[in-house]
Amino acid sequence: MRQLICGRCAACLLVLVCSGALLAGAAMAASFPVITAGDLKQKLDGAAPVFLLNPLSDLEFAEQHIPGSVNLPLHTLETTDQLPADTRHLIVTYCLGPK
Repeated sequence: MRQLICGRCAACLLVLVCSGALLAGAAMAASFPVITAGDLKQKLDGAAPVFLLNPLSDLEFAEQHIPGSVNLPLHTLETTDQLPADTRHLIVTYCLGPK
């Protein structure tokens, strides 16, 4: 499964890596490209499906999110059945960025 992370969410990726919820270790983190908001818009406007994952809390998601994104709080990632089954499906993880 190919995954991307938006540039504003580097801290979020570190949380995912440290928790072990989505990634097996820090070595894998380097293999995930960072994309800009413009890159993400191009992907969303393209023909290929994009699964937009927001791993923040329900409250943070309700406060602000990208339309069409799916809220899967970090603590649910290990047990969720909402991730795409097709390994060719692009998954982009994003969060609110640095505060």
